[in-house]
Amino acid sequence: MSKERVSRQATPTMSVGAPRTSSIGEKAGLPRQTLEGALTHDRIAQLAYDLYEQRGRQEGRALEDWLNAELQLVSVLGQS
Repeated sequence: MSKERVSRQATPTMSVGAPRTSSIGEKAGLPRQTLEGALTHDRIAQLAYDLYEQRGRQEGRALEDWLNAELQLVSVLGQS
C-alpha cells in the first residue's frame, strides 16, 4: 500500500506572500495564511451574493456568481 503525496499550489484566491497588514487572529493562534484565506473567502462570498441579488435572485447560477466574484477580486487585487 503506497501513500501519494498531494501538493497544494497557491490559487488566485490565496494571499500567499502578501504584506502583513493586521494581527487579527494572532492571539487566538490562527495561522496567518488560514486567516487571510478565510477573509478572502468571505469577500468572494459577499461579492457572489451581491451578483446574485443584482440578477434578481435567480437560482441555479451560484457557481457562475462565485467564479465571477473571484475574477473581479483578482482583478482588483492585481491593480493595487
